[in-house]
Amino acid sequence: MWPHNLKSTSFWFYLLNFKRVNPQLELLKRATILFLTFVLLCSTVIAGQFVGLASAQSGSTITITSEGHVVGTDRIERKDDVYTLAGDIFGIIVVEKDDITLDGAGYATKGKGSGVDLNRNSNGPSQPGCGRVVVKNVRFCDKGRIFASSNNNSFTNNTFEGGGINIRCGTGYGSSGNIITHNVFIDCYEAIFIDWATINLVVENNFVNCGISYFIYGWLEFDRNYWSDYEMLYSDAREIGATGIWDTPYSYKRGSNLPFVDSNPLVNPVAGAGAPEINKKSTPIPTTATLENNPESLSTKILIISIVIVVMASIGLLVYFKRQKQC
Repeated sequence: MWPHNLKSTSFWFYLLNFKRVNPQLELLKRATILFLTFVLLCSTVIAGQFVGLASAQSGSTITITSEGHVVGTDRIERKDDVYTLAGDIFGIIVVEKDDITLDGAGYATKGKGSGVDLNRNSNGPSQPGCGRVVVKNVRFCDKGRIFASSNNNSFTNNTFEGGGINIRCGTGYGSSGNIITHNVFIDCYEAIFIDWATINLVVENNFVNCGISYFIYGWLEFDRNYWSDYEMLYSDAREIGATGIWDTPYSYKRGSNLPFVDSNPLVNPVAGAGAPEINKKSTPIPTTATLENNPESLSTKILIISIVIVVMASIGLLVYFKRQKQC
């Protein structure tokens, strides 16, 4: 007998247990169960593979060892003490060697927790990191950052989207002589974070909708930088002749941060700042990973589509069996 109240009966229980009053209906039942099982298995396997790939890419650690070896990727080419990216990197590059140059060649670091860490295998500010390291021409996507707790490094011609540079040291030593120049910072909550560090120079960078975290024992010298909010803050300022410099210093004070002054703020953005073109082809400002290079996003969409298919199929079959009952 058919259930008296179809709405109050579990569809799946009903589908699996109703009597075989019609051979064709029984055949349809079996085909339906196989189809739904197949869709669920496929969606689970595909989503699992893509999520696994995303986790491997976004969570990977690539190391330039103290002996100069590259571990964890084949996308970094070495020539003497110059290490050049040959493609985008998913994860963080840990530098354990002093006196090297890391050249991004316009390629990017991507994924959650990505960037470049000079703190000797992520020891942080508890001890000095690698020194005299040049990081240039890198695109830092997905809030990627440079972490440094050492001296005389140079960070130049990089582009940061939402990320930035951390300079922070522990007691007993300082972090000084670091030069930050010709970089582009875009929508960075902490474009530069500095604490427990001495004299460091920030010159000729472009700050677009950015903040600076400047704490006790930090010392940054700002000069000739472009600030996107300058004209909003100093509507009466004028250019000094044709120098490209405003006549009013840029004075920064936000919340609990220590104040600083850029005495020669630029009227226009620094030309040529930021990561360069790749193979002479124009590359856009880095944005959050797209569907093509973000497996996690792709797997999520596949899983959602699979669930929608199962739900729609279930609703369609429910309607069909209800009509069969009425007939």
